[in-house]
Amino acid sequence: MRTLPFLLLVPALALAQVTTNDNALNALAPAAKPQTATPAHRATRHTRAKPHAAPAKPALVPPPVAAAPPPNPVIQPAPFIMPAHPPPPPPPVPVKRDAAGTATPLAANGLRITFGPNSADLNPATEAALRQVASQALAHPEMEIFITAWAPGTPDDPSTPRRLSLDRALAARAVLLRAGLVSDRIHAIAKGFNDIGTAPPDRLDVTEILPAPSTPPPIKPAEPAAGAPAPAARAPK
Repeated sequence: MRTLPFLLLVPALALAQVTTNDNALNALAPAAKPQTATPAHRATRHTRAKPHAAPAKPALVPPPVAAAPPPNPVIQPAPFIMPAHPPPPPPPVPVKRDAAGTATPLAANGLRITFGPNSADLNPATEAALRQVASQALAHPEMEIFITAWAPGTPDDPSTPRRLSLDRALAARAVLLRAGLVSDRIHAIAKGFNDIGTAPPDRLDVTEILPAPSTPPPIKPAEPAAGAPAPAARAPK
């Protein structure tokens, strides 16, 4: 308890003494929040360093199993289709009646046909002679026909006589094909002016060649075995 002197101004200028209760005053004052002590270990927060994680080990993958090779494909042969019609014959060879040329038989199963200058045309006589050669070849299936044609020219232009000689050989070949010979049995050769010789330069030679006959080797008599007596000679009758 404290006693505070107060001077009260009253009309009578009287002195009064006021007595206060500190406990009652303290009860009227707002209560202060108590301060909570902060733990020392919480005041300063230390962050622990996380240890480095070990690298993950790769998963063990089993090695791939080699697959068996695929079986070889079975290739079926293509079916043979019989042609409905035989191949058409070669076109007819144009024959000119006024074409220059002759047909002369050769000594060794052959025929020589001449042409006009710078021409590969056949006339009726030369075309008939070629058909006669074809008929002889058809009678001998093993016979081969060789057609060798020439044409005059100069060394500075070898292509022109070669083309002309080729046209002459193809004209004779067409007659033989038209007569029924197969192309495998006909051999056409264009010489140009090479090896032209002293014969007429505008010509072709047809040669019929038969294969050489195969003769069997002679049979040798059997020799007597060693120690065997020789055969006795026969007495003449």
